[in-house]
Amino acid sequence: MTLSRKEMVKKAALDVLKAFIIGVAAAAATAVILFACGFLFGSFQIVNGFEVVKDGLLLIGAIGLFLVAGMLLAKGKKENADEKKEAKNGWRQQFSVVGLKTVVLMISAAFLLLASVADLILLNL
Repeated sequence: MTLSRKEMVKKAALDVLKAFIIGVAAAAATAVILFACGFLFGSFQIVNGFEVVKDGLLLIGAIGLFLVAGMLLAKGKKENADEKKEAKNGWRQQFSVVGLKTVVLMISAAFLLLASVADLILLNL
């Protein structure tokens, strides 16, 4: 089944949006856990909770971006093996067009976006 260029772009946009929504959900869940830890261990102050959220989300987002950079640098023979592995474990059922690199990039961007929101809240406290 061949897709037209318009259908391919539409599916790619939906895949990227899906990856970003998954990233926002994961970042929000992580932010809640980090806020609870920062609030409880930081003398029950809201500022300490948001500081831990900001630092934790920035760290996770940066590690994700380093992972994507390493994946881009390690191009070569492994790519075909990875595609076979992705097809075997059902990756293409969830994301029909985009690959692992794009998904990790979008999830990392979502973590960095929520970290900047936490920093903005911290700035206004």
